[in-house]
Amino acid sequence: MVQLEDCEIYLVNIVEKELNAVYVYEVWCNEQAHQNSLVLETTQTLINRAKAIITGAEKMGTFITKGGKGIS
Repeated sequence: MVQLEDCEIYLVNIVEKELNAVYVYEVWCNEQAHQNSLVLETTQTLINRAKAIITGAEKMGTFITKGGKGIS
């Protein structure tokens, strides 16, 4: 994600008391940029590798950012 300018924030997080959980937080300049990233060969490779260990996934809602610090 470092090389994708349209990806403004990409964080991979864990919680000490949830050792089997990983939380990913992403901020994209728009929905189309995110969709475009999903078809990249690199992204597809990572997704395929991760499928073997993903036992459940929950999509959180999409925020509409009204202001703040940290994104352009």
